[in-house]
Amino acid sequence: MKRAKIVYSKNFKIDEVDRRMYGSFVEHLGRCVYGGIYQPEHPEADAAGFRNDVKELIRELGVTAIRYPGGNFVSGYDWKDGVGPKEGRPVRKELAWNVLESNEVGTNEFAQFARECNTEVIMAVNLGTGTPKEAAQLVEYCNTQEGTAWSDMRRSHGVEQAYGFKTWCLGNEMDGEWQIQMLKADEYARKAKEAAKMMRWTDPSIELIACGTCTNEIGHTSFGDWDLAVLEECYDQIDYLSLHRYYNYNPNKQLFYPMHDDESDIPFFFRDLRDFMDTIISACDFVKGKRRSGKKIHLSFDEWGVVTDTGAVPGGVAQKYEYASFKLLDAVIYGGLLCTFLNYADRVKIACQSLLVNEGGMITTDPGGKAIRQATFYPFQDVARYGRGTALRGSGSMPVRRTNHHGEQETVTTACVYNEENRELTVFAMNCDPEEDLELSIEFQAFGALQGIGFRELYHDDPYARNTFEEEDRVVPFEREIPDCVDNRLHIVLKKHSWNVLRFQEKV
Repeated sequence: MKRAKIVYSKNFKIDEVDRRMYGSFVEHLGRCVYGGIYQPEHPEADAAGFRNDVKELIRELGVTAIRYPGGNFVSGYDWKDGVGPKEGRPVRKELAWNVLESNEVGTNEFAQFARECNTEVIMAVNLGTGTPKEAAQLVEYCNTQEGTAWSDMRRSHGVEQAYGFKTWCLGNEMDGEWQIQMLKADEYARKAKEAAKMMRWTDPSIELIACGTCTNEIGHTSFGDWDLAVLEECYDQIDYLSLHRYYNYNPNKQLFYPMHDDESDIPFFFRDLRDFMDTIISACDFVKGKRRSGKKIHLSFDEWGVVTDTGAVPGGVAQKYEYASFKLLDAVIYGGLLCTFLNYADRVKIACQSLLVNEGGMITTDPGGKAIRQATFYPFQDVARYGRGTALRGSGSMPVRRTNHHGEQETVTTACVYNEENRELTVFAMNCDPEEDLELSIEFQAFGALQGIGFRELYHDDPYARNTFEEEDRVVPFEREIPDCVDNRLHIVLKKHSWNVLRFQEKV
């Protein structure tokens, strides 16, 4: 049996975990909104048309923030089409996903939905076909209490209290060829800077996310250069740079750029994610040093996920949209990606899984029936529930496995969060080796005496097992007996292709 060892010390702190680390993403794409969260004719629909069963699952999942309304969709979206009486809203040809947009759901409807799901809203403005002036007007509509044209319009629409949305995205993936009115780096940087100025003049309290490079995939030639150009121009006006990354292990599934990875390459995904973030953090800090600035730019990883079994292809292509039926294997990847974000808690403050419902979603809805939890639901739920506190930096050695395209890569990814208020310590660990269990040894330093209080394991003999409407509990976590923690040392077996949550508490 292979062995892994990791040491965690209370003194080796990364940073406090931002609650927005457990965000998700809702876009007007496929059945995410219409036929997903919103379905007025469904028996579970509330008075506004949103499904109560979906809201209940979102609360159970623990999502803390939802980015809205896009995504590629936002680059062609006029927010004014989605406010006011529904009977007066126009139907538009939506170019990003080549469908008709009814505008039944807009800013006010979604804000109410998010409130009932106990999440905050991360708003995105249109910097494709939209203008800085229109972006500032949306801020005024949402965040100014009263006494201006746009705030009074909101009040006339039945929303007397301003929303006070804190976090705003300055467009979406503006360096992508598939984006409506894609911009060159200098074009976007100037537009984003002017939008940021006007939006902050409207509400000085907001935080702003500029578009960083939308992927580090081979073929995306703006990677790195784009980020430097945006940072050079916008550094003083922004708080975060956004990154997006989707992973795929089916070489027959192609999106915009050619992909060749297969299942053997899954251990590489987590190193790739680290390399991606290291590169962009270096760009942020280079510009910080060059400007002699005391300000630190953080990352908003506001789209991430596994797309092996999803259907959406960007670029205005007519296609069928359904939902991704995620496998246990996908859930294990989710766990490793979440661990990686936690290990960068000093720089990653926002992370939004994509999408929340149906296409890519952790929740899947039957238009005529129930809503179910995908296998990916559970690692997210675990980290959102127990990953509150200070992320700790680990040091150790992990087993490796040869991949077909990326050499030898580590097969185990872990993260650790200490909640000082509750004196609780949680270790998250995934083993993505498809064939071998391993023994994990953990040593805890500088803590009081620890006792195990929980061991939650997500595993199935079949790594391709998935939840369906007919068998919705085929892949679910199990509570296991946690081994004794002797002298603050623990030895535990992690099953092949498994996700694990180990919880401890300091004895008083």
